[in-house]
Amino acid sequence: MPKAPTIEQLLQNGSAEWNRLRKTGKVPTEHTGATFSQLFSANADLSGLGLVGSEWERCDLSKMNFRDSDLSNAYFHGGRLQDCDFRGANLEGATFEKLKLLRCDFTGAKGLEEADFEDVDMDRVVGLDGEEAPPPPPPPVQGITAFTREQRDKVMGPGSLIGGPSEPQASESDLPPFRPQDNPGQLFFRALKRLGAPPVWVLDVPGQRPLLPARMPPGSSLETLYRESVKTRLENKKPGADSNAVDKAQRALRMGAKDANIAAMYLREVGVVPSFRFSAAKVLKGALREELQVDDLTGSVDPRTTGALLELRLPHEAVEHTHEVRRRLAATQLYTSLLEAGFNPDNNWEEALESAEPAMELAQLATGEERQALLEGFQVFAALPEEARLRRLAYLAEALSHLELLGRLPEGMEPAWLTGPETRECHDREMTYIQSLRAEDIPKKVAALAKAELGVPEGQVPEESDEDLFVHLRCEVCGKEKLIVQSPGLE
Repeated sequence: MPKAPTIEQLLQNGSAEWNRLRKTGKVPTEHTGATFSQLFSANADLSGLGLVGSEWERCDLSKMNFRDSDLSNAYFHGGRLQDCDFRGANLEGATFEKLKLLRCDFTGAKGLEEADFEDVDMDRVVGLDGEEAPPPPPPPVQGITAFTREQRDKVMGPGSLIGGPSEPQASESDLPPFRPQDNPGQLFFRALKRLGAPPVWVLDVPGQRPLLPARMPPGSSLETLYRESVKTRLENKKPGADSNAVDKAQRALRMGAKDANIAAMYLREVGVVPSFRFSAAKVLKGALREELQVDDLTGSVDPRTTGALLELRLPHEAVEHTHEVRRRLAATQLYTSLLEAGFNPDNNWEEALESAEPAMELAQLATGEERQALLEGFQVFAALPEEARLRRLAYLAEALSHLELLGRLPEGMEPAWLTGPETRECHDREMTYIQSLRAEDIPKKVAALAKAELGVPEGQVPEESDEDLFVHLRCEVCGKEKLIVQSPGLE
């Protein structure tokens, strides 16, 4: 017959399981001499238990319920006890040594005069000197995690994303908390500090205000020049425009080249207005679509592509991907905060998830009720190199901000059907978009132009054009204007 698990084993496996077994009466109440080493536990119900002579070595305990427990001759050494309830407990002969007590309640505890508190840091502790007791701590909550400190140390050793060699290991009483409520920028900044020297790609996400790399690799490509310009701007200097690079960028936009996204972003950084807009739409949207077709819950999206779509005012179709990028960011943010706190797919991450409402909201947005899909995504993400995980978080956060701004552009900013250059170019550049009009607007706003371009008599509404869209364009060089009609069903 298998031996029943001890209280030490049960608490290491999670407070949720322990509380469930206590509620159903499936665990004994007598645990004299129990020994706990480096236990991290929260909201476990230990009320009324016999814990005579128990030892608690370097444990991190939060919101533990010791009410009416027998802790006589117990030994607490090192670690931290936060928001723990000792009301009515028997502490005769108990020792608290070299630890921190934060907001613990000893009101009505027995044997306090014979308890020993040596080198204890106390903060808002009540009940030891007759202080008035605060409201009782909340009852144990199903799902809050408990696991050994060694489990967290496995994912917080040298070389990990959170806690790399550039920063000493977290002290025993000060492990990183689980903070899924923090926004991606906060997670990114903390992780980047611990990563060491910032990689060059952080310049692709200037909206996240990254730490800047000290040196830039040499090169004359548009990507190198773009990143140098971003770095210059973030250093509160004005980037200078290279005439050859500007010509190269304008040409990339006109030809719809693969580096059109970087071309658009470079022109933005150096303050040059793009001469071409619509001609780059197809390649930019194709690149975005390809990234989102990858079946990966935390798959990255290049913010230079979404940034180019925003800079060129090309919202058509692009804004339809906003939800998917938001979903991926939610998963990446959740996984990053779990790894930061020392959780991984092999230890108690689900209990941590259920302990925080922001974490549950992120999980719901990422996969809905599909907990297995959430686990599989976490396994994939945790297996990535540390820098790759951080890059996904930063890229998705930056890309989402671009798509949300694209969604706020006026309707008709990019007519979907403009294709051939003959319809929109003059003086070797695209004509500037002025406005989109409905048929009833023609007599009041562009009557003369409608007559010259479309033969519509002045003062009259174009016939059978109730659902048509009229796009007003102008050449910034010669002032020539065009009025082009988009009919339903045309692309």
